[in-house]
Amino acid sequence: MFKTILDELKKAEKEDLIFYPLYPVKETREEIIIGCKSQFAYEFLNKNKYIDKIEKIARELFDKNTKVNFIVKQEEEEEKIQLKIDFDENKSEETKVNKTEVRENDNCENYTFDNFVYGPSNITVYNAAKTIAKNPGTDYNPFFIYGDSGLGKTHIIHAIENYIKDNKKKKVYYSTANQLMGDYIKSLENKSVYEFRENITKNDVLLIDDIQFLSGKEGTQNEFFYIFNTFYNKNKQIVITSDKYISEIKDIDDRLRTRFSMGVSLNIIPPEYETRVAIVKKKAEIYNIKIDDDAVDLIASNIKNNVREIEGALKTLKISFDFIGEEKIDRKFAENILKDAIKTKKSSDIDDIIKIVALNMGIKPSDITSKKRTKGISTSRQIAMYISKKYTSKTYKEIGEKFGGRDHSTVISSISNIEKLMLNDSNIKKLIEKIEREIESSKDGF
Repeated sequence: MFKTILDELKKAEKEDLIFYPLYPVKETREEIIIGCKSQFAYEFLNKNKYIDKIEKIARELFDKNTKVNFIVKQEEEEEKIQLKIDFDENKSEETKVNKTEVRENDNCENYTFDNFVYGPSNITVYNAAKTIAKNPGTDYNPFFIYGDSGLGKTHIIHAIENYIKDNKKKKVYYSTANQLMGDYIKSLENKSVYEFRENITKNDVLLIDDIQFLSGKEGTQNEFFYIFNTFYNKNKQIVITSDKYISEIKDIDDRLRTRFSMGVSLNIIPPEYETRVAIVKKKAEIYNIKIDDDAVDLIASNIKNNVREIEGALKTLKISFDFIGEEKIDRKFAENILKDAIKTKKSSDIDDIIKIVALNMGIKPSDITSKKRTKGISTSRQIAMYISKKYTSKTYKEIGEKFGGRDHSTVISSISNIEKLMLNDSNIKKLIEKIEREIESSKDGF
């Protein structure tokens, strides 16, 4: 029965390997139990609707009342998943709740300073947070961290929480702004506002994540104003995160805005190339993924603005890694698995990129590939390397060869220098954006 289902499933799919982690456990007309060799594999199958496809095939081949159970093998033990697919078409929606997707358990205990990868883009925030954790309430109070989603704000705030709990034995209150608002509303409904306040203010440290979500919530803002003042007046540490700078948060009471500005405000910006490489390697180590340097480069070069997306890419690779049992993930395999996530661009002509950069910089294309090292030519060469990496599928070695036979380390260094320049020099950033627009609109481009 299992083999028949799998054969039918394979006919509709391009890759046989994705079904490798499934194996039969029990086969009767009344019940089919299918084993899955890892939780990652199960989640992948569920997310990509293979569970539904198995259900459909079983209904067509056998009996509409046949039930299918899945077992996930974890750490050499088989654990029954509470998932029962009932093929009775007359079952209610309540019964079908058992098919709910398995969600990842976000374990905040893993958010530590040791697991946080820092570099030029976040080193100031990292050092300040560590100082706060070691001496809460004495420096940087309140501490306001802001930056785009997915750059590590939540990691940092939980690292502070975990360090203080483990080493200072102080009471820490952590909440998202949305959770805070929900708890406050419940206290109003239950007429227990005093208990709500007491439950928070009895702690030694106040940590609030995503404060921007209090925008327009006047009642919760008023209550939080009281809570904030209680902590601040007693020299208790306050840490707040936001995806916007204080002045950019709309519909926030001016009293709160003023108090947020009383301490230190630091920005987390997207990590530069070297830090992204370090992040990929660190996460791969955590997820027990063996990945070669070219595959690391693929991820670090294409996923630039969000650490969560890097994590998501590695988790996707982890699933595939478990499926096929390869010893190491290489670039070609990673490109295939992550093609939608990284949206790798087709190869462009580096010679055309060099010509466009030279035209914009007022030099000859041959200057860029020459050995000349004057500042203008050197910067132009680095810009051309940066854009070549972004708009082609060439490796560092291949790019270096097009630029006068330079080695891959020179290319990596050049790209990193341009990324840093773009962060600090708005004129360079605008120039590169102009060149990129010309490349994208070029009929001879990719």
